[in-house]
Amino acid sequence: MDDQRLRKTVTRRHLLRSVLVGGAALSLLNACGGAQATPTPAPAATPTPSPTAAAAAAGPVPTVAPGTKITIAMVPKLVHPFFEDCRMGGEQKAKELGVTFEYVAPQQADPALQVKIIEDLIRKKVHAISISPNEPKSVEPVIAEGMKQGILMMTFDADSPDSQRVMYIGTDNKAAGKTMGETMAKLLDGRGKVGIITGGLGALNLNQRIEGFKEGVGPTIQVVDVQATDDDLQKGLSVSEAMLRAHPDLNGIACVSATGGPTLAQVLKSPEFQDRIGKLVIVAFDDLEETKRAIQEGIIAATMVQRPVQMGVLTVQWAYDILTGKEEPPFQNIDTGVTVVTKENLNSYTK
Repeated sequence: MDDQRLRKTVTRRHLLRSVLVGGAALSLLNACGGAQATPTPAPAATPTPSPTAAAAAAGPVPTVAPGTKITIAMVPKLVHPFFEDCRMGGEQKAKELGVTFEYVAPQQADPALQVKIIEDLIRKKVHAISISPNEPKSVEPVIAEGMKQGILMMTFDADSPDSQRVMYIGTDNKAAGKTMGETMAKLLDGRGKVGIITGGLGALNLNQRIEGFKEGVGPTIQVVDVQATDDDLQKGLSVSEAMLRAHPDLNGIACVSATGGPTLAQVLKSPEFQDRIGKLVIVAFDDLEETKRAIQEGIIAATMVQRPVQMGVLTVQWAYDILTGKEEPPFQNIDTGVTVVTKENLNSYTK
């Protein structure tokens, strides 16, 4: 590659990264705004049987004595605008209930760092910890230790189904992935080739979405590639470019984590790929500001919007009710559901 072409490539990458990082920062600022502190009511959450409910119920479920000042902690996968909505919901419900709320987020999607944060919270003797595991197996020992220490252990957004956690609150990710696949199949009239951009390859919730997507998209649409961004914006740009170059005949791309949609949309705006806008069907996940803007611009066809605010609200409410004895085992998982958002309902959906 000659020097002039190299300079153009570096400049374009720098521009794309600047736009994305700036947009992500804006999303974080918007998520923290007081005007959005009250969540919009979502459709009723659907309880589903918990595969570990019997195991959790076999041991004592942690409770507190009357009058105890309760502390409930949430540990997401990493610092990310999606989890800021979870934090807002948790803070709002904690304030309403008069409990202390702690939110501790790893800077990166690092399973070891996440486990260390949970261990620190156990040492602090908080009363409940709810986790969105980066990897389901990585948190099994620390969840067992928390329960042993009399701390209520739960999961949200992503599950660790073989652990001793008491319950999971969040999206039924396989069902959401199936809805995503059915949406893609409808947009492609049931035929074509598609790629999948995911976050972390070890994330159970994302793998469940991929499994559901493949089921929902049907046998006449071929999945030709799966690539991971590790939910990193810079890597997302590189992965998007690589997939578009490797598969010029793609008819669609499904982005099963929040990072994929915005990064892919920005890459498609570059001179090399902008002729594929409108021809390549993109279905994304979540509703970052960049994703919504890309829907408005006609780059992304649809996105699966979860209800992260409700995840935070329900996590704190259920933790409080279990600790105070208002809810007793056996417990059920709660599916907070998804909404298919397109340009038609972009200004009217709830989460």
